[in-house]
Amino acid sequence: MLNDAGHPDPLTASALPLFEAFPCLAQSVPWTPIGHWPTPVTDARHFAEQHGLKALYVKREDLSHPQCAGNKIRGLEFILADAGRRQAETLLTFGVVGSHHICRTAWHARQHQIDTIAVVIDQPPAEYVTRNLAAVLASGTTLIPANRATLLPKLAAQFARAWIRHRRRPYVVPPGGTSPLSCLGHVNAALELKRQIEAGQLAEPDYLYVALGSLGTAAGLLTGCKLAGLKTRLVGIVASYRWYCTAARWARLARRIHRLMRRLDPAVPALSIERPELSVVTTALGDGHARPTAESLRLSESFRTAENLELDGTYTAKALHGALQFIEGLGAHDSVHLFWHTCHSMPKPAANDVSPSALPPVLRHYLQSDTYMTLR
Repeated sequence: MLNDAGHPDPLTASALPLFEAFPCLAQSVPWTPIGHWPTPVTDARHFAEQHGLKALYVKREDLSHPQCAGNKIRGLEFILADAGRRQAETLLTFGVVGSHHICRTAWHARQHQIDTIAVVIDQPPAEYVTRNLAAVLASGTTLIPANRATLLPKLAAQFARAWIRHRRRPYVVPPGGTSPLSCLGHVNAALELKRQIEAGQLAEPDYLYVALGSLGTAAGLLTGCKLAGLKTRLVGIVASYRWYCTAARWARLARRIHRLMRRLDPAVPALSIERPELSVVTTALGDGHARPTAESLRLSESFRTAENLELDGTYTAKALHGALQFIEGLGAHDSVHLFWHTCHSMPKPAANDVSPSALPPVLRHYLQSDTYMTLR
């Protein structure tokens, strides 16, 4: 159900599909409402017709929050609730400079009066990197530059400093915000999808396409689709690192999520989660993580024109490109396809909230660009 602003309304815990299906989880798992659920499903018929597809639907995770949206919000409902339960005053996390995870975590943590410290490593410059970094600064986040060799020592040093300052452990958030606990948000998303199928909003998909980054969204969806009894085959499109985004890691994380659920609620049924059930597309990545491709940029423009929906060239447009490659290779044009749209919206920071001088010197070049100037 959409509110007057065109966004879904937030749910209470009692209405969350995950907790309805497994009530014992509601008693043992911390959760706080942040997102507006369910996210809608859109029929992308115009784009589908252009590519000879019988049916293409889009799950609108870009509408998960009216200000700071995207797929990360589902996990943050569990992360921030757990941090609050532990009385944490500081989150400590890490990732690349323009991490979507760091940006969304910092913004929502600030709404919960929790500080964020992020240890970051370099990445190729891109428009979304500049925008995310500006939003992180506006959220009052402390950024600590590192490289692969110094990452762990700097994390340990920041952990010790936060302990000394607050006399309690900082809450450590894994890269991408991905842990079995946070992935429960994406298990819930699959159960939410089952409700939408039952309500006739879409036919049960033959294939579901999702970008692979830290694997949390894909692993949670895999577990949730199995628990929901969906026959949908999940297809992951590598959007970060080929060496990391493998079917084996994907299945392993899904099994860890399932074990956590079974430990907390004996009513969770046994499942078989095996690597051969998964399809991974590596051919849409291009030159690597955070680097758009000519085809992803073309598809982003084509999708905007056809459906009035925004894709970013480094993640969601690559995922769409990989989905089309998979469909073409399989000859599955007559199947029902669902694209999991994880693109993130962010409020534009006020110019006086963003200053390159607030950054460590080695990071300032990210804000010395035409993109940054549009924020001023």
